[in-house]
Amino acid sequence: MTDSLARPDTLQPGEDLVVVRAGPWRMLLPLRHVRQIHPAAMPAAQPGVPAGAPVLDVAGALLPVAFAAALAGSSEVRLAADQQLVELAAGGLRGLLWVDAAEDVVPHAPAAGAAAASALVAGWSCAERPLAVLDVPRLLELLARPGEKGTT
Repeated sequence: MTDSLARPDTLQPGEDLVVVRAGPWRMLLPLRHVRQIHPAAMPAAQPGVPAGAPVLDVAGALLPVAFAAALAGSSEVRLAADQQLVELAAGGLRGLLWVDAAEDVVPHAPAAGAAAASALVAGWSCAERPLAVLDVPRLLELLARPGEKGTT
């Protein structure tokens, strides 16, 4: 296990977070890890490569795709042309997060009394209704194929 998998991404109060929606769920992404937001495109499998995350070609680079609804616990993910792909980068790795929509940018307001960071959650933000902040470096490491390291 690498260092970045052992500890969650560090969040600073007031840091900009992107609000994304996936079905009935909302989650937050640190803006510093968001490179670009793309319109939806259908993912494909790489022939001859062991099973892993589906990939999409973005400017000549094949990037792995994670589905926000599945990360939030949905047993089914429905793809639609009006959805979006959030291009993420951290630690030399890149990937895409498939979401229904990127909705807003809000400042990080640590949620008092919220659960501790765990798995893919770097922390919680928003006082009145805490939302999970996705641990982007950890997600990208889990999506990366062995020996694969893209440039950011």
